[in-house]
This record gives sequence, structure tokens and C-alpha cells, in this order.
Amino acid sequence: MDKLKKYSKNFMIMIIIPLAAYLFFFVLCKIRGISGFGVGTDLQVILRNTVYTGLIALAVSYNLTSGRFDFSVGATLLLSTILGGMLSVRLGLGPVPMLLLCMIFGAILGGIGGKVYTLLRLPPMVVSLGIAMIYEAIGFTVSGGAGLSLIGRSDLLIWSKPPYLYILCIVIVAVLYILLNKTQFGYHCGALQSGQEIAVSVGINEKKNTIRCYIIAGICLAAAGVINMCVLGTVSPEMGLGSSSYIQNAFMPMFIGNLLARYFDRNTGVIMGALTQSIIFAGIGKLGIPSAWQSVITGVIVLGFFAYSFNAYKIVEFQHFKEKKEKAAASQ
Repeated sequence: MDKLKKYSKNFMIMIIIPLAAYLFFFVLCKIRGISGFGVGTDLQVILRNTVYTGLIALAVSYNLTSGRFDFSVGATLLLSTILGGMLSVRLGLGPVPMLLLCMIFGAILGGIGGKVYTLLRLPPMVVSLGIAMIYEAIGFTVSGGAGLSLIGRSDLLIWSKPPYLYILCIVIVAVLYILLNKTQFGYHCGALQSGQEIAVSVGINEKKNTIRCYIIAGICLAAAGVINMCVLGTVSPEMGLGSSSYIQNAFMPMFIGNLLARYFDRNTGVIMGALTQSIIFAGIGKLGIPSAWQSVITGVIVLGFFAYSFNAYKIVEFQHFKEKKEKAAASQ
């Protein structure tokens, strides 16, 4: 019973941030006389954007939480989708094999990026920039600069629609939950984040863990790429590090996810963060606020989470000091 109460309490904490954002914009739209926010088609778009940005944020979180800033996120997403999609069309595969094939390419591309980083031991930002340029060039070359178009292939474009979209998200988050919380890999991730030198000194293989993190990131990015391709019907290659913009919307979900991780799980927290961001962006759109303000609002919120994360210990210290002061006063 105590465990059930704990899970119920933690669940309420997990959903309180996106719920507060939803209620804020719902009431604001009602006051402004704007109808249709957060219901029907609008809700479906919010949930679709949640899964798409959530998967990208999950990919970023598995490296950035260990200090590895990966600029090749967008390039990996695009190239894995282009390669998997093109091969699927040539082989006449269905939507499930196409998704799995894209994920396999994502895992391979992510693993290559991780292996190059562990071999060169250069700053991850430098390595990822080089990897991004290489992947962009490969994507442009193999597709002849035209990318891939699946417009008219409704049999393949199912992964942006319910219930397939939600099934995909649930399966990925469930697998990542098990990996991060119930396996040796997850234990090693936590140990390396807490203190890399100590973790390595007790026998944890940091290089192997790093490559696995890149592989997981590649799989999540491929899934996000398939969803985006199913929404647009096409996927186009980028050049000149244009793919680096894909990482932009991953920060808010990731920071919210790290904040909520203490209550349940980082993976679930990131999805809740993505839901919060999608609600905020949908609300801004409904209110007719210029899209440029999305970046401003995102920056302010991310800065707020940064400030809280780096100063959270001061709040805890203040609470402990207050408790000691109250006990001392009571004993006199």
C-alpha cells in the first residue's frame, strides 16, 4: 500500500508541469475567446510533436548528461531515415520493416560516431561536427540531393498517426526504462555521471558505455526521423551543418526530464518535458503570438531550469538550516 501511495504521488508530480501548462493556455484561450485549444485535431498535433521532440531529447540526454554535446544529432536522424527509407522502397518492405531498418541504420551510425569519439579522444563537440558534415555529405550523395519522397505511399506513412505513434513511443520508453533502471548498463551510466574517474577505477568500461549511449541515441533519432518523414511525406538532406538545428528543441524536454527523474525515471520525465514544450508552442500558436517568441520563451524556461539545477542544493541547505534552527529553539 505504501509503495502504491508513493507511485501515485510521484505520478502526480510527473504530470503537474504539463498539466499546469495545459490549464494555463486553456484558460487564456477561453478568456481571449479562442476555441479549439488542446482538443480534437489540436490535441493530436500536440501529442505527435511530443513523441517526435521527445525522442530527439531522449537521444540528446544519453550523451549530454555525461558531458558529450553531440552536433551530429540531426545528421544521424536524416541519414538513417534516408538510407532506411530508400532501401525499404527498393525491397518493397512494409511500414514495420521500414521502421526497423531505419533504426538499424540509426544504431550503426550512432555506434560509428561513438567509436570515432572514443578512438580520437578529442572534445565531443569537435568530433560530432566532423561526423555531422560526413553524414550530411553521404545523405546528399546517396539521394542525389533530392532526398526521399513517399508522398502517395499511405501504406508506409502510418507512424505519425494514432495508435501506431503512441505504441512506438510506449515501446521505446519502456525498453529505455528497463535499460536505464534495471540493467548493468544503467548502473554504469549513473556511476560514470556521478564520478567518471572513480567509476573507471573500480572497473567500469567507460568506452563501451559511451558507444552504447551513442547507439541508443541513434535508434531514438531514427524513430524520430521516421515520424517526421511520415508527417511530411518526404525527407531532404541538409548541407553546411544545416542539420544541427534539429537539436534546438531538445533542451527544454531534457532539462525538465532531469528535474523529474528523481520522482520516477529520466526517460519518462523527458517525454513529460516534451509534452510541456508542445503544449506551450501550441498555446503560443493559438494566441497568435509570433513564432519568433517561441525561441525567446524556450530560452527563458531553459535558463530558469539551469538556475534551479545549479542552485537546488542551496534550497536543501536552507531547509536543513531552518529545521535545525526550529529544533534548537524548541529545546530551549
